[in-house]
Amino acid sequence: MQRECLEAESSPIGLEELGEALGVETSVVVEYVELGLAGPHPEPAGGWRFTPPEAARLSRAVRIARELELHAAAAALIVDLLEERERMRRRIAGLERLAGSAP
Repeated sequence: MQRECLEAESSPIGLEELGEALGVETSVVVEYVELGLAGPHPEPAGGWRFTPPEAARLSRAVRIARELELHAAAAALIVDLLEERERMRRRIAGLERLAGSAP
């Protein structure tokens, strides 16, 4: 599953299913969870479920790690920084709209 497919999902995805979709062992997903990249929701049966945004975040980190041949910690940091940049750009755009509409 590509990142876009994971984002399009509307229901949470299990640990094993997510690992398979990302083409990685579940231990890789667990490593990203331990790094704080995602906060899975426990299942009554003892497993983990990931929301679509969390799954997309993990997908992005796995892709970055693969393409740039990075360790999980570096890929997780890059994802955090990219998301912060996106938040800042949205905020700046909103402030520019407000400034443009002021008398």
